[in-house]
Amino acid sequence: MIFEPAGILLTVSGSRIAGFSPGANPQSIIPPLTWPPPSLDEALSRLAETSPQHSRIVELRFFGGLSIPETAEALGLSHATVERNWNFARAWLRNELK
Repeated sequence: MIFEPAGILLTVSGSRIAGFSPGANPQSIIPPLTWPPPSLDEALSRLAETSPQHSRIVELRFFGGLSIPETAEALGLSHATVERNWNFARAWLRNELK
């Protein structure tokens, strides 16, 4: 999936930011971003290999937007287990992305 922040320069401060000239295409100044970033995608793949349950919780919480109770219900786990695994997975990913 490609995320293109088109028009972001115009919404910040008119046409005086970063050499942006009137009539210029904002996409020529800001390259399209790949989502998820390659390093995050690689880290999520490694997490899935080592702990599929942690990876699934990250997918549901981060990408699916589910709350902890919703994630617990979807996976058939307790609230405490999901919260503990969510905290572990976030710390693990933070460490991997340093």
